[in-house]
Amino acid sequence: MDQNSQNDTEKKNENSRIYVLFYSFFLIPFMIAVFGAVFFLLFKFITYETNNAEDLLNQVKVGSASKRWQSAFELAKVLNNPDANPLTKSFKGQLTSAYEKSIHDDPLVRSYLAMAMGSTKDTTFGKILMSGLKDKTLETRIAAIQALGLLKYFPATKSIRNIINKTDTQTEKLTATIALGMIGDPSTIPHLKNLLDDEEANIRWDAAIALAKMGNNSGVYIIEGLLDREYLKQFKQIDPIEEKKVLMIAIRTTSILFDKRFEDKLTLLSKNDQDLSIRNAAIKALENNYSNIEPITDE
Repeated sequence: MDQNSQNDTEKKNENSRIYVLFYSFFLIPFMIAVFGAVFFLLFKFITYETNNAEDLLNQVKVGSASKRWQSAFELAKVLNNPDANPLTKSFKGQLTSAYEKSIHDDPLVRSYLAMAMGSTKDTTFGKILMSGLKDKTLETRIAAIQALGLLKYFPATKSIRNIINKTDTQTEKLTATIALGMIGDPSTIPHLKNLLDDEEANIRWDAAIALAKMGNNSGVYIIEGLLDREYLKQFKQIDPIEEKKVLMIAIRTTSILFDKRFEDKLTLLSKNDQDLSIRNAAIKALENNYSNIEPITDE
């Protein structure tokens, strides 16, 4: 009897150990894995971001306040993709309607919707963007100006020129100057020439570049300065990253507007600049535009 009782006790203890082992090494890890998977899927569902233009536009229309401007921002990025699918007539109508209604929304939503339309390069949006030039909010006006520039929307030329004449904000004036250069309407050349004497350096620079894009060399002397690091260092507000960007833009401009006056500056950059990418850009500009110059190699 005692032997049987002892055997039963041992069996119970063994079963208990097996259960503990099963519980510790299989069931608990399994449950943790299941709950982890469920949590991961739930998190992915909540934070899921689509790159579908139609879905993003719907989120702009019905999403929460923060979701609307974020979706408008993503929409601008999606539509800026050169491989994006052609827009349907229905989508264009919905995007136009969303922009029209956004006048009462967060300025960020309206601004990013403007940039989304500009990114399409589709002049269908030009007319509705023209209404944005009359916005009371500076940020949304600037976005509309930028978008019209991206569209190269000729009918906006006069309105943008008027903005330059009337605005008391340097940022808006600068944006309008850049937009005129992007649109490329020759009728704006006299106006851009006047901006070469503007008190704001950025406006002088972009006026010269805008003229160069239209084949006008009135601002060549300004572009020469932009090819000179010593000149750029006079402007303390320009950090090294911005300085490089300015130099790159100036070098690209010399390839749009060929002028022998650029030769010396480009040659110096190609031989002596501290940045190899600047050197290479200058070398290519020289080789492409000055056939009588021998290829430059590092010594």
